Amino acid sequence: MTITHRTQSQTSTQRDSWLEINLAALERNYNKIKDIIKTDIMAVVKADAYGHGATAICPILQSLNVKSFGVATVDEGIALRKAGIKLPILILGATPLWSYETCIQNKLSITIYSTEQLEQLKKFTSENKSKTAVQLKIDTGMNRLGIDYKEANSIINELLEDKYLVLEGIFSHLAHSKDYEFSKIQKERFDEVVEKHKNLKIPKHLANSHAAINYPELRYDMVRTGIALYGQEFNFLEQLISLKGRITEIHQIKASESVSYDRTWTAKKDSVIATIPIGYADGIDWRLSNKIFGAYKSTKIKQVGNITMDQMMFDISDIKDAKVNDTITLLSKELPVSNWAEILGTLTYELVCRLKLRLPRIYTRD
Repeated sequence: MTITHRTQSQTSTQRDSWLEINLAALERNYNKIKDIIKTDIMAVVKADAYGHGATAICPILQSLNVKSFGVATVDEGIALRKAGIKLPILILGATPLWSYETCIQNKLSITIYSTEQLEQLKKFTSENKSKTAVQLKIDTGMNRLGIDYKEANSIINELLEDKYLVLEGIFSHLAHSKDYEFSKIQKERFDEVVEKHKNLKIPKHLANSHAAINYPELRYDMVRTGIALYGQEFNFLEQLISLKGRITEIHQIKASESVSYDRTWTAKKDSVIATIPIGYADGIDWRLSNKIFGAYKSTKIKQVGNITMDQMMFDISDIKDAKVNDTITLLSKELPVSNWAEILGTLTYELVCRLKLRLPRIYTRD
């Protein structure tokens, strides 16, 4: 394994726990996805590239000829510009009125999602004589943000006639991409709009990762891939992250002694317990206590006792040569995030986004 670089927040300069993020796996994932979809890709890198570190991830994707980037907030877009990203960046979420000038200065494309917001933006750009890139978001069934698809054609015409707003794309968002029948309904509604404007030489995009990979008819000119790039949700892709911590203490306990708060785990025999400095303040859900496994080298070991704010414990009774400063792995290709998601009844998306900045990110290549 080659370490390319290491990033960390001010609170994590001396941490004995860390995330490893495999940039070679990112490249392989992108190329596999591109081979399948054979159309342009907007890489969705919101929430700090789903917890993977956007300023490290995006230069790699830019070098692979991704078409553009999608972020959730203005601040996320600014961070990419400061990191040297030159490609188009679309703010997929709401953009506050007071941030329009910042968007223009940083060449961030603004999503139009309501008539009220459109009027605000038209007024601002007219008063400031500022050309502004925008994309129109159409609501076809998500019912979150977006112009109703029945009203979209008139809004598109209004945008095309505006002196300062430059329409650079039209898109919608699937409510449940694994529900193909409802996705088809959304496609039909989207088609009602884009068919009337098929001569516009701008991207039309609807598909997320799941739809892009599984439904060719939803690919249009561009797809938006997020979670797939990071190797989650698809077995043929590689998980990028590994989560590791060094043993800070090893101690012996007697049968019937308990470990951690609330005494939720009691040793049935004399046992050896290892502590590592990772806890729920790092984004590890407390409800995983006593339910997950780690690995010491190639040996599977059980996490025991309640996960605490900054630490957790493992039963290493079957490990004969473990010592302080040895590494325990919590997540890896062999210990996927999906295991935790299944236990918690949640999404891998949520769990990777939770991994906190106080965990240093170490970027590797295989």
